[in-house]
Amino acid sequence: MTMCVSSGLRHPSLFHWGKKGALKPGVAGMVGLMGSICLILIGFTLPAMAVPTAEELLKALPLSDGERKDVLKGEIVRFTTEEGSDRELALGAVLLVSKAPENLVSLWREAVVFKLVGAVTAFGEISDKGTVGDFAGLKLEPNGEEEAKRYLEAEPGDTLNLDMKEISAFQALKAKGGAQADVEALVRELLLARYQAYRDKGLTGIPPYARGGKTMFQLSQDLLLATNEAKLVAKYFPSFHQTLLKYPDIQAKPLEVRFNWANVDVFSRPTLILSHRMLFNEGEAYVVVDRHYYASHEYNGLQSLGGALPTKEGSLLVSLYRISTDGVAGFGSSAKHPVARGLMGPYFEEIFEGLRKKTE
Repeated sequence: MTMCVSSGLRHPSLFHWGKKGALKPGVAGMVGLMGSICLILIGFTLPAMAVPTAEELLKALPLSDGERKDVLKGEIVRFTTEEGSDRELALGAVLLVSKAPENLVSLWREAVVFKLVGAVTAFGEISDKGTVGDFAGLKLEPNGEEEAKRYLEAEPGDTLNLDMKEISAFQALKAKGGAQADVEALVRELLLARYQAYRDKGLTGIPPYARGGKTMFQLSQDLLLATNEAKLVAKYFPSFHQTLLKYPDIQAKPLEVRFNWANVDVFSRPTLILSHRMLFNEGEAYVVVDRHYYASHEYNGLQSLGGALPTKEGSLLVSLYRISTDGVAGFGSSAKHPVARGLMGPYFEEIFEGLRKKTE
């Protein structure tokens, strides 16, 4: 079942009920789609079988007969699946296009979906060991003065996702009378440090978020949960699944890797994201993952799984992402989840419509 909302509505923050702002639904999921421009694994190992029809592949997705017919007619259809915790949101979308999977890989390499989303104000690629210069285009926009003040007044909580060392660094900068430019420079340094820690140690290198008191949120545990939920990847592409679990110690071949940062306008605040994108192919099948191992606020992180499989009609594009957010957990969680998924839906359609145009 699909849900649509008007982008002009006023609504609490997508994930944190009680935060008011102009509705920009589903930004976390939207950005997750940037890495997953292709299709989720649905139980076929194509090198050992003839190319199936799209209808055959669609039977493996949690869709109704009517929704499958809509896909075959060229419509974008959204779906959900079981979620692993009250903090996790799961949502996917599927689209049939005429191009072959290998013709879609260039879109992934170009990170073309960053360019399709109006809420992305800036993005860049982080190279090799990384330098501060890789983040030169990162600024606290929009409303940079207000956001810089939030950093200077940082403390444990959910206003900003920071660990205690990062909080202390901003408090020290405040004591020195730091201005917005100084905050931006420190933000670039801390993002570089987070990138380097993740690049060197993978999930175990992700610093926790300080939530108050002695509470520390470990994003690595939620990303590990999302990886373990990818049971079809583990079954049909075990080497790639091990890569997701144990990167960088294990790296399947052939594997392409990109590291990016992005700034996304969320409720007129800059949301800074660190993204690890991976592309793996076996035979005619392509699998992609976009893992957000840091987000500065609004959500904790996410893992988006996708790929591209050939059909007799072209390529079936599917993306499923799992978002970690405290905003839908706890009291009222069962009611918050469907509302949040419904609000995210229009951004799926924005991305997939853009991809459709790129593949025509």
